[in-house]
Amino acid sequence: VKPGDRVRLIGIYRPLTSSQDQGRKVTSGTMKTCVLVNHLERIGVQTKMPTADEIKSIRSLAKENDNQPKDSDKPLELFKLLSQSIAPSISGHAQIKQALLLQLFGGVEKNLEHGTHLRGDINILMVGDPGTAKSQLLRYMINLSPLSVSTSGKSSTGV
Repeated sequence: VKPGDRVRLIGIYRPLTSSQDQGRKVTSGTMKTCVLVNHLERIGVQTKMPTADEIKSIRSLAKENDNQPKDSDKPLELFKLLSQSIAPSISGHAQIKQALLLQLFGGVEKNLEHGTHLRGDINILMVGDPGTAKSQLLRYMINLSPLSVSTSGKSSTGV
């Protein structure tokens, strides 16, 4: 199960009392809650499967790209073509669209020798004047990626 997956949980919703104070149970009136799960079922993500024509088109693009010499600019043209395909109704914003494309593919997860774990997630902060299509671009990406999670304002904090 990954973040963004739809799941069905079966378990017990249970309140937890606060800690003990010198051997006596002391309650503050507020309780933490938890769910003791004994069954987890992944409902799945509803995605649109590509048609046969779309698969054929993707394979022909990949073959063209593979047949090019390594020093060719063709891979850059493919990246440019894919980034221009993001929100085609919004003109301009080429670098933002390229960043969103890279975010869609994700980064590389790494485990360093000294135990540090680097997630492969790419996060983007979009700041700009009102009316510059920030929300429209993000809405397009949310509809494009079935596991995406949209946050804004106070709900965006990771704490």
